[in-house]
Amino acid sequence: MRPPTTLLSGLTVVEWGNYVSAPYCGRLLAQLGARVYKVEPPSGDEARAYGPFPGDLPDPECSGLFLYLNAGKVGVTLDVTQTTGKDLLFRLLSKADVFVTNWPLTFRRRLGLDYETLHERFPELIVVSVTIFGDTGPRSEDTAYSIDADAVSGACWAIGDPEREPLILPCSQAEFQAGAHAAAATIAAVLARDRGYGGQHVDIAASDVLATYVGTNSLIFIFHGLKWARAGRRAFGSGGPYPYVILPCKDGLVVLICRARHEWERLVRAMGQPEWASNPRYQDLIRMGRDYPEEVDALIMPWLSRHTRAELLHIAAEYNFPIGPVHRMTEVVNHPHLRERGFFVEQPHPLLGSVRVPGLPYRFDETFPSHPGPAPRLGEHNELVFCDELGLSRGELVQLRRAGVI
Repeated sequence: MRPPTTLLSGLTVVEWGNYVSAPYCGRLLAQLGARVYKVEPPSGDEARAYGPFPGDLPDPECSGLFLYLNAGKVGVTLDVTQTTGKDLLFRLLSKADVFVTNWPLTFRRRLGLDYETLHERFPELIVVSVTIFGDTGPRSEDTAYSIDADAVSGACWAIGDPEREPLILPCSQAEFQAGAHAAAATIAAVLARDRGYGGQHVDIAASDVLATYVGTNSLIFIFHGLKWARAGRRAFGSGGPYPYVILPCKDGLVVLICRARHEWERLVRAMGQPEWASNPRYQDLIRMGRDYPEEVDALIMPWLSRHTRAELLHIAAEYNFPIGPVHRMTEVVNHPHLRERGFFVEQPHPLLGSVRVPGLPYRFDETFPSHPGPAPRLGEHNELVFCDELGLSRGELVQLRRAGVI
């Protein structure tokens, strides 16, 4: 067996980003071994204002969101709207393989930090932009936020109570999913560059990412002609066989998916072959799912209510039909399966000691992701980067700080 190593050792990334998408891309690359320079404005990344905070006391150095997104990065501050700040960013980019950003296209163009301008200056640099609508197309310069990606992609169509307003994807999922795709595409671009293709533009649009996720809904609508509406706790009125639904049980909720005939029959046997199940009305799974699913829910729920989630899992294993517990977040972070796989890791922090955070969602046999250090404090590595690596004097650093450049 080869000695363990980090996959992206030797890769240098400059991340000029804010909030979630670009920082999450940078975090994934850092955890795989890349050296990631995080460039924040002197006022700090917006994520520093978001909790959770220890004791619910806001502190830009203790934001749970920021600590998670920026673990293991080298942190500097730069006002790139000032000429000196932009020049220092260019000096960093001259040493970099990858530039990751999620600032709006119009802002980047105004500063000469768009792909076309950067490519002329750094032809081997891979430029990764992570925005809502991408850097091309009629909406590329629109002011937009995650809610726009949820809406334009059709994701909102399937989320929420049918009698109420649509909902957005929770927990900044548009941002996180865009960042994850950006990291994967970055690695592909690095491989392409190493094969002689030079630096190129990785253009990630969150609306594109979400649109691919809801593509199945579009196909259902096209081929089944279903009403354009949400379905609440039921997987979007899929037009498919019954059941595909979240229902209550004795101690919480379960996801019940028995759409194949043999799965439904096993569920019926597990329920003790109730008399209603022999009624011809409950033999056509497609009609049940399409025309009167709530009616069948009401027949199943009394049986579910007599059992806990754990008991239902045991019954499902015995009768071989699919069911799944809906876990509360406290159950997720203490789940024995995730603990056995080492999914949650302890991340060091100079003020808090350590913080428990999610690790990478994949594992390797012979190459291992690095365990990242703490997220940088605001401007923590200014002296290291600007003086020790870029050659500025300590006196120049003081002048830059006074001028508000760093």
